[in-house]
Amino acid sequence: MYKESKFNISFIRENANYMYNSHTGSLATLDEEYQASLNSINQKDLMNIPDDHILKLKEAGFIVDEGIDEFLIYKYMTNNSKYSNHFLGLTIATTLQCNFRCPYCYEEHLDSYFDVEKEENLKKFIFNNLEDKKALSITWYGGEPLLQKKMIDRVSKELIKFCDEKKITYNFDMISNGYLLTKEVAQQLVNENKINSVQITLDGGPETHNQTRYLRNGQGSFDRILENIKDIADIINVNIRVNVSQNNVADIHRLIPILLSNGLNKKVNLYFAPVTVHEGTCQSVSESCLVTEEFSKWETELIDYADNLGFEMGNMYPSNLGGGVCTAVSNNTFVIDSEGDLFKCWNEVGKKESRIGSLTEGITNINQYVNWIEWNFPEKCMDCSIFPLCKGRCPDMSRNGKEVECNQLKFNIVDRLIRYCMNNPSTPSENEMIKI
Repeated sequence: MYKESKFNISFIRENANYMYNSHTGSLATLDEEYQASLNSINQKDLMNIPDDHILKLKEAGFIVDEGIDEFLIYKYMTNNSKYSNHFLGLTIATTLQCNFRCPYCYEEHLDSYFDVEKEENLKKFIFNNLEDKKALSITWYGGEPLLQKKMIDRVSKELIKFCDEKKITYNFDMISNGYLLTKEVAQQLVNENKINSVQITLDGGPETHNQTRYLRNGQGSFDRILENIKDIADIINVNIRVNVSQNNVADIHRLIPILLSNGLNKKVNLYFAPVTVHEGTCQSVSESCLVTEEFSKWETELIDYADNLGFEMGNMYPSNLGGGVCTAVSNNTFVIDSEGDLFKCWNEVGKKESRIGSLTEGITNINQYVNWIEWNFPEKCMDCSIFPLCKGRCPDMSRNGKEVECNQLKFNIVDRLIRYCMNNPSTPSENEMIKI
């Protein structure tokens, strides 16, 4: 016996019945015969269903064996991933200080840096925790990480040498505000520090960006960051994050033509993200934050606007997250701040009460650590059709029983799929689009 997958999403476009499965990624048009077969399966009547219908529906993931618990399978996949011992993932805040004063930032800008002793402790911690590991991933973070570029240079040089000797694969990236990221700096980051990508934030056009991402002296930063992006786009992979709030949604339309006119189309990756409230200083901007459903509408509209202008946003095809959820709930992943304290979540950097240990002592707050690792998916996610794409969203939002807003895909996935169909009318990917 079979049943319809709980991860199916159906919609109608141009009088055709489409079905998408968020686990397998299959997208298909179902003719009347297949629709009838699927209806019969839902009614537990398999007598008159052609064998090839069963075969193709099962292959696409639209039906599964009746005894399968699809949610339990994902729980297993997640546990298998988060308890893996083959990988060490680190987010390293080189300093808690920043040359910007963004009002929505959740960090306190403390004069905290890695001195010689803490730098040695960092390297020892990494070397010790790379025993029996096959891969190392580091995200250089802050504050603004490039305020400590020399420290990044020194540590990277030794880590690269160590990993090469031990045949450990590595992947390094950076989150920067982009103000100090000149062509010369980018070339060194790529050639000597093996950093392959950087995330830079632009909050709309110059006017609204300069109101939210300004220097400590109040001076705007847009023009300098844009010039740097133009200079480095052929050197390093640049991911431009655009924070969307009620205050800047209209002005974001100005940003995309600016990127186009500066020759950045197909040279950078652009994505939109909602401004969210975390505990701390960003509470001051809570009134400008968009609820997820509202953000999903703006995201769709902004993507459509970029498409119409000819800015390449990629196919944005919704793909499942596999076993991954978040580094905060994974074993052997840590956030390290410039005081040498260990955390599990980026949002906790610099907050002593949230630390799980230190570089010298290891994990000392086992309760805090276990509380993160043993995080479970929110109960409301168990029967959600987009669960494989979201996996409960951000664990920090739903820890300790807190209610969490759904991922924006909950509200705009059909728009995303229709966009994909329109952009790929005759050349569907073999792994994505099937017609039955």
